[in-house]
Amino acid sequence: MKRFHILIISVLIGAFVTNARADQNPYAAVYDNVLQVDADRAVASCAALQKTLANVPEPERRDAFVKLARAWARVQAGYILGGYDMDAMDYPLLVDYFHVGKENIHESLARIVADDTLVAAALYKNSYKTVGALGDVMFSGAWSPRREILSRAIAANVCRNLARIRDGYREHRTDYLGDSKKALSLLINAMLESIYKTRDWRIAQVSGLNKQTLGQYLPQNQQYPYSKASWAAIGATIDTYAQLIGADRQPNIATIAHAKNADSGLLAVQKALAMTQQAYRDTPPGRAFQL
Repeated sequence: MKRFHILIISVLIGAFVTNARADQNPYAAVYDNVLQVDADRAVASCAALQKTLANVPEPERRDAFVKLARAWARVQAGYILGGYDMDAMDYPLLVDYFHVGKENIHESLARIVADDTLVAAALYKNSYKTVGALGDVMFSGAWSPRREILSRAIAANVCRNLARIRDGYREHRTDYLGDSKKALSLLINAMLESIYKTRDWRIAQVSGLNKQTLGQYLPQNQQYPYSKASWAAIGATIDTYAQLIGADRQPNIATIAHAKNADSGLLAVQKALAMTQQAYRDTPPGRAFQL
């Protein structure tokens, strides 16, 4: 993952952003087939999850949550809407509060589940109304009427914010296509940020690969520690990188690189991505972040 990160910085920024003239088709393809499609699917996944919150067996609820986590991971991996709408810069925080602040959200939610405070008053913080909070309330203890009513309120908030993202992409397509240099810069920066967070937060801090957790396995540091969705979300993130730069997913950023005669540099990035994909596929189930 570290090698992949360094290669993208050196190759993509150096080769593309400084000279961003290319046919508009790959830009439109990325927007229509990745960014917009992923946003649409996230809204649909959230709506599907809402239907599982009453009289549905636990495996079905869990499957619906995993699908939502995967869908949101795809949106996060290439999120650029904040570059076109100042308000949209905060939307990801309203959907996903992972690795933000020092509060132990699980302990706070456990107290909320245990008391009988009205839902509107209990869920007074944005951090209590995110995808991560939803997974915690749904799966950190036995299902109950209290967990159901809290889950309904949290899911409604998540779905509402995902719809804002979907609608924002629909609104700003013309802005994106009107400035290819800005569009490419935003896409690359989004990938870089996502790669950093995936490597250092979602993998290293769980598997004991950084200085703070060296040699330790700390499954409680997962993004979704109670739902078994963390590893699936990482896979969705990696697949989004492949959609954006994979040779077999063109037209995409790889198409733009080819137009600029930057294939040699891109091949190195694609090779690093292929190694990352293989490492993900080869990880035994017992090491895939299961509690």
